[in-house]
Amino acid sequence: MRPRTTQIGFKGAQTLYYAKRQAQNIGLPLNTLVTINFSHTTIEPWEAVKAFGRWRISHFNKWAKRPQKGCGNPFEPTYAYWFENKRDNEIYDAVGKGLPHNVHVQFYVHIPPIRSFNFQGRAYEWLDFIAGDFCAKEAVKIERVKKDNGVIRYGTKGASKAVAGRFGAGEIQCPQGMIIGRRTGTSLNIGPSARRAMDKKLGIVRRVPSLRPLVGV
Repeated sequence: MRPRTTQIGFKGAQTLYYAKRQAQNIGLPLNTLVTINFSHTTIEPWEAVKAFGRWRISHFNKWAKRPQKGCGNPFEPTYAYWFENKRDNEIYDAVGKGLPHNVHVQFYVHIPPIRSFNFQGRAYEWLDFIAGDFCAKEAVKIERVKKDNGVIRYGTKGASKAVAGRFGAGEIQCPQGMIIGRRTGTSLNIGPSARRAMDKKLGIVRRVPSLRPLVGV
């Protein structure tokens, strides 16, 4: 049975916390934020995580590794993501047939500048293919992140108060609604195993960030 969660757990928040730095360390910095909103498609909210997995693995990963002729060089897929189910101040704590929702995923990813234009067109095409029926143009939003002012820290605001206090200090901690399936994740090259291997190689000993006061709690 797929998990049902309303918050980001400790391990998920910790992995997101180190993702940006790890991506920089391997020379593939996270520089593009993609929002995919499943409420603008025919994909049911409880199938969103699975659908995103197809979008990411079957389409994006292959696109990254096998560029079309004249569209730049291949690169190792490098990203972090987190799901939310909230619209403005309304939090959706249930997912079911006929229930309102705003299930969407934030996909923070490395895209080489030379391949950015091609990616913008393909990202929507992949979702449209997966949806198979209806996919509004508003379903995909892509922003180039020129200056990171805490994108991942903003993402961890959906963790519990104690967890967000360590990994999302400075943000307003707030539940982000129910998600069915894996709520957060990263590519393997910036995940926990890769991070621990690099730490061992470089002699880095990491400590869990100290608990800091949260805003608005």
